[in-house]
Amino acid sequence: MFQNGDVKNYFKSVLFIGPHYKQRGGIASVLEVYHKSIPNFIFIASYNKRNAFYNIIYFGVAFLKFLMVIIFNRNIKIVHLHTASYGSFLRKSILLIFAKMFGKKTVLHIHSGGFKIFFNESGILQSPIKYVLNISDDLVCLSDEWKDYFDSLTKRKKSIVVNNPVIFPENIQQAQCKKPVQVLFLNHIRTEKGLFDLLDFFNMNKSWLNGSFKLNIAGAGDLERMQKIIKDNQLEDVIEYKGWVSGKEKEALVQENHVFVLTSYFECLPMSILESMAMGKAIIATNVGGIPRVVRPNENGWLVEPGDLNELAVVFKEILAKPELLKNYGDRSLQIIQDYSPEKVNDKLNNIYTSLLATP
Repeated sequence: MFQNGDVKNYFKSVLFIGPHYKQRGGIASVLEVYHKSIPNFIFIASYNKRNAFYNIIYFGVAFLKFLMVIIFNRNIKIVHLHTASYGSFLRKSILLIFAKMFGKKTVLHIHSGGFKIFFNESGILQSPIKYVLNISDDLVCLSDEWKDYFDSLTKRKKSIVVNNPVIFPENIQQAQCKKPVQVLFLNHIRTEKGLFDLLDFFNMNKSWLNGSFKLNIAGAGDLERMQKIIKDNQLEDVIEYKGWVSGKEKEALVQENHVFVLTSYFECLPMSILESMAMGKAIIATNVGGIPRVVRPNENGWLVEPGDLNELAVVFKEILAKPELLKNYGDRSLQIIQDYSPEKVNDKLNNIYTSLLATP
């Protein structure tokens, strides 16, 4: 293990690549934690979402910066690339290949919950995708389930599971549980995130949910569709849209709610769940991706199948009958999430980098 002084010197050898950590999204949230917790954080943003033309120019400039760093910064020995799928994977593939050409060790860190869909839809590009996965010196993913998947695509069983880091608030104040129970959805407002299933659930069951539960939604995406459903079905008494929140505003919103819900159809391991657990919240989520690593039935939350509104009804009725579970599960969330502290994640990264540099 590195001492503090060694860590500071050591991270000077690593160039991080990914979307700008000030933008919205799970990878950006991870990189923001890295930025705050890693000494001498050397980073180049390869993407900063605006429009297609801007993104092309932005990546072109990022590519030139990348070449300048790996050619002229003699300290850089490792390039750590954070990627999703589709365009993100294409951009990181280009950078990874050039990093290898200049003799750098590479870590390909895959965050995408939709990578299987991306790969299955890629057709003749499946071979180039496998090539990129194989030439990376280390392949990092977020759960044992994803490790098994990526190992099945590569010639070497080399995938490594690294937790996403989450910063713990200084003062955790659990909201006093009283009716209506405050339920928070904080993520992208898209079909695959399960938000519209939640709207259907609240609409179908508003006769007994009204007065007992309140769904608070925060995020960006298909706002027009969401707001139309709420208005057409007169759900304003049980559902409230809070807008896009970040920083202290997001922290306050999570603390004000009693339980966090995310009913996605596919995921890796969502930062929104980890951040909610770090604030002592019980979790309702779907049994997909790496979520079962941290959401454990009868310990800190509930797991349901994507799109199963009947299972959701069982969960909400249990909360109604046993509201004390929310605090008990929230306390357990705080215990489970300790392995996701920046210090422990940085230790794991140190071990990966040490191994890489020891290999010819």
